This record gives sequence, C-alpha cells and structure tokens, in this order.
Amino acid sequence: MSRSGITPEQVFAVASDLRDRGQTVTVQAVRQALGAGSFTTIAQHLRAWRAHTEAPAPMALPPAIAAAATQALTAMWTAAGTLARQEIDAVRAQAATEKQAAQAAVEEALQEVARLEARVRETQVTLRDQACAIEQWRAQGAACEAAQAACRATITERDARITELKADLAQAHERHAQKAAECGRLLGVLAAQPPGPAPSSPHPAPTS
Repeated sequence: MSRSGITPEQVFAVASDLRDRGQTVTVQAVRQALGAGSFTTIAQHLRAWRAHTEAPAPMALPPAIAAAATQALTAMWTAAGTLARQEIDAVRAQAATEKQAAQAAVEEALQEVARLEARVRETQVTLRDQACAIEQWRAQGAACEAAQAACRATITERDARITELKADLAQAHERHAQKAAECGRLLGVLAAQPPGPAPSSPHPAPTS
C-alpha cells in the first residue's frame, strides 16, 4: 500500500479499533496496523480523529451542588422569563403608543388630503371661471378691435372725403377769384367809357 493511499477513514477505523481493544492509540501503532503510511499523514488524521472522539467527559456534581445549581438555574430562568415578559410588555406598550401615534398621523394626513382635495376643487372652479372670463374678455377684445377697425375705416373715408372737399373748396376759391377778377375787369371797362345821352322815356309825360 502506497503512502498516498492512506485515507482519513482508514486511520479513523484503526484508531477506533485500537481504542476499543484498550490499546494506546499512537502513530506507530496505527502505522503498524495499516502496514504502511506516512507518519505525517497518519499524525494529521489522528489529530482530526481525536478532535471528534476524545471530547472531555462531563464531570459529575455532588447532589447538593447539583440541586443548588438546578435551583440557581431555575431562579435564573424565572428571572429571565420575568424580565422577558417585562420587556415584551414594554415593547407592546411602546408599539401600542406608536400605533396610536401612527393612527393619529394617518388621520391627520387624511384630513390634510381632504382639505387639499377641496382646495383643488375650489381652484379648478376658479380656473374655469377665469377661463370663461378670459374668453369673454377675448370676445370683447375682438369686438373692440372690430369696432376700432370700423372706426379707422370710417375715419379713413372721412379723411378722403375731407381731402376731396378741400380740393373742391380750393377749386371754388380759384373760380371765385377768377370771377372776381373778371368782374373787376368789366367794371374797369365800364368806368372807362364816356357817359351817353340820357335815355328817352318810352311813354310821354301826361299833360295837365
């Protein structure tokens, strides 16, 4: 058997057999039983075997000490149970307080949500009213713009008519000036002519 073939199971089996037969379990004894194997490998496996099988046996206590220990353990467990119940009661009380606080916070939050929803509805109504007012203002503005456009058109027409009337008035002034000049010329011609005989009456004067 080669050294590399020694397994922990083989070493464990030989060591357990030696122990059961009341023999001292040593590396040499295990190697002799196996017939081969490395001292280092067998020693390593023996350490693992001892770690699993050679646990210290519990020490027996005298009855008085055992009873005292039992009583002490009972008292300790009782105190621990009492402390645990107190802690549980404290945790429950704190949880109840936190639950009440959380419920109050939830109620407050719900009230705030209701208030905000009412505020939103009011705002929506206000926005609708403002939208209607804006539409009315736009319609009024459009009507005003149309009226202004009509006024501008009327003013433009009146301006054109005034311009025409001014032109007609200027022409009338010019014609009047021409007529006045012609009248003045005719008056000058008449004034330059000598006076003639008095015209005879077409009807004879009546006799007395």
